Amino acid sequence: MTIKAVIFDMDGVIVDNHKFHYMAWKQFSENYSFELDEEIYRERFNGKTNRDIFQMIFDDPSDEEIEVYSQEKESMYRELYFDDLTPHKGLLDFLASLKRNQVKIALATSAPTENVDWTLDNLQLRPFFDVIVDGSEVENGKPDPEIYLKVCDKLEIHPKYCVVFEDSLAGIESGLEAECMVVGMATSHEDWELEGKTDHIIHDFTEVRGVWMRLDK
Repeated sequence: MTIKAVIFDMDGVIVDNHKFHYMAWKQFSENYSFELDEEIYRERFNGKTNRDIFQMIFDDPSDEEIEVYSQEKESMYRELYFDDLTPHKGLLDFLASLKRNQVKIALATSAPTENVDWTLDNLQLRPFFDVIVDGSEVENGKPDPEIYLKVCDKLEIHPKYCVVFEDSLAGIESGLEAECMVVGMATSHEDWELEGKTDHIIHDFTEVRGVWMRLDK
């Protein structure tokens, strides 16, 4: 088995931003009077598209309402995270290594386009990525495998030769359903929450070497 592509989720993977999204959602929940705590966020929000989340929160919101809600919540998030925005530990060295070894690199995120652009451009990460697919480009959000199948199709690489890095339970399920290899990133979930969901768990990209050797065989 030779790994031909690595596909990254964004939130909780290329950036360790769980607490800032939670803070923004918590503020949003107070504005619109719905229940939210850490457990609800991890189990029902994390890894999902905004469309899926707003359809869960509100009673049949229109496309226009979803867009307004999304802009409101994501502007809160970007303001909260701006001063702390940084690549996840070890990410830049890992990306550079993948490039040197001619491994394709892709992004498959449920995040809206505005957040993807804000993150990649502020961190100057865009040149690393051969393919980028965000939440606006899929009909069915994670845990549906659509986003990973779409990325593999754009890469023109079979999923079995692709490694996915994911932090959310929905994202891990999505990658596995697409028949990719999946590494769990213990950022928005604790190790024990990811155990049994995937055979490989890391906390940041300084730990990737040992996992990579087990996968690429």
